[in-house]
Amino acid sequence: MDCRDVRDLADSFLAEELLMETNHEMLRHLAGCQSCRSELAERRSIRDGLRRAFADAAFLEVRPEFSATLHATLRQAALEVPARRRFRPRAWWALAAALLLAATVGLVQRGRDWIAMGALARAAVGDHRDCALQFRLTEKPIPLEEAATRYGLVYRVLEQLPPAHIRTPSGSAHVLERHACIYRGQRFAHIVFDFRGARVSMLVAEARGAGAPGGDGPLDGPNQVDGLQLVSFRTTHHVVLFTGELAAADLVALADAVAPSLQRGLSGT
Repeated sequence: MDCRDVRDLADSFLAEELLMETNHEMLRHLAGCQSCRSELAERRSIRDGLRRAFADAAFLEVRPEFSATLHATLRQAALEVPARRRFRPRAWWALAAALLLAATVGLVQRGRDWIAMGALARAAVGDHRDCALQFRLTEKPIPLEEAATRYGLVYRVLEQLPPAHIRTPSGSAHVLERHACIYRGQRFAHIVFDFRGARVSMLVAEARGAGAPGGDGPLDGPNQVDGLQLVSFRTTHHVVLFTGELAAADLVALADAVAPSLQRGLSGT
């Protein structure tokens, strides 16, 4: 496979539409070609930017019941204005649209973090159960090295962080597995620990709708999500979640132990 082939197939590669054999040919070429790696990184950046834009736009959708109520209120107000003082229809609906946007933006901003984090937390718990415990994901996990080539630097960082052995006030944790996987459309970098006799998952996802990136966040939780404890914290562009069948204090101890190095390591990704 030469550079022209790689560039023709780059978008399909990033969209995971190629056959396994073609993927392997692409990876072999990319391993030795800096020019193609750079172009792939640029295309990935464009795709990620578009995806974030669409994800954010979804939160501006108006609840149907609110829209219907506002429509009825504005229509009634228009009927009550004397004919000589009524707006032309186009001007009236332009004003209505502006009022609608102003009324909803505040509600959207307050609710978006809670909705996004709730969905991400449920996906993290589901991924832990289907990947770390029962090995029944519909799509096979891939190595972090391959994920770094496809999706970005964060996966390269997580090949080394957190370290393989971690000391916490509750005991030592040991890394069993590092890979990238998808649960119901949500992509994670997934680190599996052996900690206090249980499998514990650390899952890293792009922040996107889970609040606007902008700096490291404090530890959040523990919370009960679908029957499991979950704690999380934020880095500049990512959310890091921990879940497993452990006491809340033990899960917090593990998250606290790895948070400083991860927040430093992921700050530039």
